[in-house]
Amino acid sequence: MNISDIRNLEKKAADGWVANEKSEYDGWEMRFGNGYTGRANSVSVYEDSTKRMEDKVVYCENLYKAHGLPCNFKVTECDKELSDFLLNRGYKVVTPTDVMILDTEGNDFAKVLSDEGIEDNSKAIPNVSYSSDPSKWFDPYFEFEGFTDEKKIEAYKQFHANTKIEKLYVTLMHEGNVAAVASCAIEDGYSLLHNVIVDKKYRGLGLGKKLCLAAILKSKEMGAKYSYLQVIKDNDVAVNLYKKLGFKKVYEYCYLKQA
Repeated sequence: MNISDIRNLEKKAADGWVANEKSEYDGWEMRFGNGYTGRANSVSVYEDSTKRMEDKVVYCENLYKAHGLPCNFKVTECDKELSDFLLNRGYKVVTPTDVMILDTEGNDFAKVLSDEGIEDNSKAIPNVSYSSDPSKWFDPYFEFEGFTDEKKIEAYKQFHANTKIEKLYVTLMHEGNVAAVASCAIEDGYSLLHNVIVDKKYRGLGLGKKLCLAAILKSKEMGAKYSYLQVIKDNDVAVNLYKKLGFKKVYEYCYLKQA
C-alpha cells in the first residue's frame, strides 16, 4: 500500500476504537484512554510534518506526562524517519502487528465460501446473532478475555460508546451456550474486524473461522467491500486462520514506547 492508503486505513482503524480524549498537532493525533490499550493511548502520524521533529516529540512527551502516561507512538513503515529518531532517543519496540485485508468481492473469498459450502449470505451460517447494541455482548466478551478489573471493563465499554461509526456485534452459539464473539466497525466500505475471541473450552472446533465468516458476510451485507484487521505478528494461530479466510498482509506497525 502507498503512504496515502496506509494513513487512510489507520484513520479508519482509529475511528473504530475511539479514545476518551484526542489532541491534534501538526498532522499528528494524540489519543488518551487512561492507559488502557495501545490504540487508545498513542500518537499516530496522519500528515507530513511542517514543524521540527524533535520539537513535536517533546510536545507529545510533555502532554502524555501531564496525563500521567508514558509517551507511546504507533508507527507504520511510512514513518521510518520518526521511528529512527525515537529509537535513538531510547524508545522501545512493543507489539509488532500485521494489518491484513480481505476483498469480500474477490475471487479468493468466493473460493473460501465455496469450499465451506455456503452461499454469499450471512443467513447461511447458523447459530449466529447480530446486534448494533453491545449490552448483551459485553459479558461473554469480558469473561472470555478474563477481565475482572472494573476500571478496565468500564474503559473498554467507554471506547465502544465513543465509537460513532456503524458497529456490529456478533455472537456465536454452540451447544446452547455463547461460544465466541467478535465485533466490527464499518466506515466507507471498510469493516474493521476486531475483539475476536472463542471461549477456551470450545477452541479447536473451527468456531473461530465460522465466527469470522459470519462477521465478514454480515459486514458485506451492510455495505463493506473490504474487511481488515490488526493481528499481533507472533500470534500464529490467528494469523493462519486469517490467511485461510483470504486475508493478505498489506503493511505492519508497532508501538514505540518511551522507556
